[in-house]
Amino acid sequence: MNMKASTVVGQVVGLLTVCGLAATTALAQPSVINISGATLLENYVRSPASTNDFIDVDSNGISGLAGTGIQQLATTTTGGTFSPALKFIIQYRVTGSVNGLKELIQFGSPFSATGNDSNPVGIIGQRPSAGVLGDATTAYQNRVTYIASGANVGVYNLGNPGGAPYTANLSTSASLALWAPAGTSSGGAIRIDVAPLDIPTTWAVQTAGTPAFNDRPLQPGYGTNPRRSVNRQGTLTGFANLPNDLALLGSRTIYTGNPASADANTIFDNPLSYAVIVPVVNQGTGITQLTISEMRHMFVTGRTITGENLTIVTRSAGSGTRNAFSNNLGLDPSWTVGDNVGGESTLTLNNNAGVAFTPTNKNASGGVEVAMRNARLAVAYIGGERGVSSGSSQNWLLNTSGAQNPVEIPGVRNDIYPGSTNFVRPTISNIIGSNVVANGGNNWVIGGPAILATIGDPLAEPFAVGGQGLSTPRMTNSAAAAYLNNTSRSIANFISVPTDVGNLGMPGEFAATTFTLTSALNLVPSSLDATILISNSALSAGVQAYTLANSIYNNARFATADFSHAGRVPTRTTGVVYTDGVVNGANYITQGGTALAFGSNLPLRNKIAGDFSGNGVRNILDTAEMLKAYRSRNGGTTWTAPAGTGSIAGAASADACIEILGDFDVDGSFTAADVRYFADGLAIATTGPRAGKLDRKAGFIALDTEWNTLTASNNFFGTTLVTGAAYLAGASRGDVSGAAGANARGWAPVGNDGVINAFDIDFVFAQFARNAAATSGQVSWANLSQAATFDLSADMTGDLIVDIADINEMLTILGTSMGDVNLDGLVNAADLAIISGNLNTAGGWARGDLNGDGQITSADFDILNAILNPPVVCLADVAGGGPSGDQPDGIVDGADFIAFINSFSVGDAIVSSTADVAGGGVNADQPDGIVDGTDFIAFINAFGAGC
Repeated sequence: MNMKASTVVGQVVGLLTVCGLAATTALAQPSVINISGATLLENYVRSPASTNDFIDVDSNGISGLAGTGIQQLATTTTGGTFSPALKFIIQYRVTGSVNGLKELIQFGSPFSATGNDSNPVGIIGQRPSAGVLGDATTAYQNRVTYIASGANVGVYNLGNPGGAPYTANLSTSASLALWAPAGTSSGGAIRIDVAPLDIPTTWAVQTAGTPAFNDRPLQPGYGTNPRRSVNRQGTLTGFANLPNDLALLGSRTIYTGNPASADANTIFDNPLSYAVIVPVVNQGTGITQLTISEMRHMFVTGRTITGENLTIVTRSAGSGTRNAFSNNLGLDPSWTVGDNVGGESTLTLNNNAGVAFTPTNKNASGGVEVAMRNARLAVAYIGGERGVSSGSSQNWLLNTSGAQNPVEIPGVRNDIYPGSTNFVRPTISNIIGSNVVANGGNNWVIGGPAILATIGDPLAEPFAVGGQGLSTPRMTNSAAAAYLNNTSRSIANFISVPTDVGNLGMPGEFAATTFTLTSALNLVPSSLDATILISNSALSAGVQAYTLANSIYNNARFATADFSHAGRVPTRTTGVVYTDGVVNGANYITQGGTALAFGSNLPLRNKIAGDFSGNGVRNILDTAEMLKAYRSRNGGTTWTAPAGTGSIAGAASADACIEILGDFDVDGSFTAADVRYFADGLAIATTGPRAGKLDRKAGFIALDTEWNTLTASNNFFGTTLVTGAAYLAGASRGDVSGAAGANARGWAPVGNDGVINAFDIDFVFAQFARNAAATSGQVSWANLSQAATFDLSADMTGDLIVDIADINEMLTILGTSMGDVNLDGLVNAADLAIISGNLNTAGGWARGDLNGDGQITSADFDILNAILNPPVVCLADVAGGGPSGDQPDGIVDGADFIAFINSFSVGDAIVSSTADVAGGGVNADQPDGIVDGTDFIAFINAFGAGC
């Protein structure tokens, strides 16, 4: 954080406001201030209070409530004719915190973006290469929208960078406005002046080193996870291949408190408010509570700690909300990839149910909110205040006027924090830490210390424009500096005297009411490790009392969850005929024939996604009814859903909606892909040692067994085995990879190609044999450092561990054994010849790689040679080894003779008798279960030969 004098920190510490104020009355035109970053400020910037003049920075005698009343410095304007009262044109691009910082680094002083918008919003849908302003989900110019939900609207001007309505004459210190009609360049340029972040700048930038999922800011490897997103089909092409790494500082530096070390490339953190972040769940998940450990597993792997495959929705790596949420969970944000599907999502198309739905990498909170409504298995995180704020995609927590809230905040237990004993909710009392116990373990700990990043220090400005005359470098845009100082001074005055009438209608009052000022908190996260809470040196008793009385988090919906209903009907993409026969995606339809309009209250029978049996829970026992529903959609008998029991007792059978219950991959339909999704990721065992956990083996066996009951076929997917062996129930669990090797771990099992062959064996081997995270030849789902690196779809035995046992299971499925390189069902010289012909080359099973290291070497040759030519064992060597001396020891001596005679005299009364050495096997040199003369003669001959 900015280490200025403590009085300055006290003034700026609650700043969650990026408001605009004038710099000088001499301006013939307004000044342009460009902001790029956090969704955090969207509700604030839309408020007129954010640009009310508090300190009279334009020296016209009007400030606060004095003189002629409140002066608005950023009145609405849409053209090139400016009102004399218009001092600022504030263009705010909602891009995400880290993305905004990247644009500040690239296009802040002394650089800028020029030309037209070569990356029109809504076309590419992800952040482009360097040199071009990236996508914005939403953008405002003095509260006038010019980008909405990823689409260009209103005063958007394709002729300017980023579609900005105005550019600036950067040769003027106040960046005077330039305008031209839409489609025509205004000239000038776009310089990013301010980057709002939910987090300190140090949390948003990467540090060179070896990546690890639990790296903390500034640790080597922090922010450098190399994993990239995939598309819905599991490959890197098309809408995919998005990096997860954080910003690179390049030539920029971060201010550390020493003015002598600062220069024109130094980024200053101007402290804002505390941004409260909450996890949210769709009612369809069935989740009511979560521990931090459970959330860590979900957001790193895309699955729960039990292996269940939910839809884990994330912001992109450019999001400060993702960053703060991750750091509070003790995670490196570049690793919290969730389902890791899709490019940087700006389009509604990617959020509605349909073939273009992508669960992750949302460019802004609005995308998360829409995706959460439409994915019935969704778990996500978002700024808490948005749940009860106005906006087309917001109000997701409200359940007024008979409308059910579509998503809910679960109770959270901070189990990785000292002193955590309870599941808590984001009430204002919990947020500020009224009941501080053992390092805040029972507080609401998820949130970010928000800042406004600038190149240059706004407090280096003269006192006349709200500065402190500090010796640090000044901002290039003096108007932007004045704009920030007006806000910080307003908040500082509020912190000092919350009840001062002069605060009414000012930026500070609005920020304190809508958001949570840092000075209200008893504890704040350490800048080096957010899981360590420290005493807040800037605590203000007055601000805390005001916050307790006036915070938006006093809304009763934050205090009490409502999981009594099913949520709301998802929205599907139009232009498609879905499996329920609904044309153009206009609605859903129940088994009773009732049309369910998008956004309407969902009947209780559909409360839990996947609950086909109607007992209020989702597990492997839903398989039979799910298959009846599937057959109903594919020409079979119409499914009569069981009526609700258990937690949904009384829910009518006719209210069941197949597509809402069974659309796990969020494409709007219920297909065989959803059935595979269930067996692969939702088949939770109900009995035995694996009860409460995913069991893939049992899931696929149950699927084929129930399908056989319905159709007399035990092969639901029509899977074939390359060996030609007979198909056994559940064998399709082995079809995990096609020729292209596509996979989308954490998202959905999309690698199957209908055939189980060498590609599938290679896929399983790759998860552990070539995985640097493996220990003792295995990877375990219970170990997050390992779970972050492998695909649980490779678990063939259902034990949530992937190792050689899963390879053996694959070979059993194929009806063959280790060494069958060509998978013809035999292990013979033909397999040895393949290995010999490919020695010292790279390749997989089909080329002879039997140990899974990706290379064909003498080690593979030795494995197969030992199988084909097992070592000769002397049948007279029967004793002298083992703990009890009753095992072969490689030496034929008196101990063997005595042991044999003693055992022979007893006969075959002893199971596995030491004297049973011959009479069986092809050459009669193996035990046959009978102790007789054959054994005596064979032993004496071998003993005499001294073999």
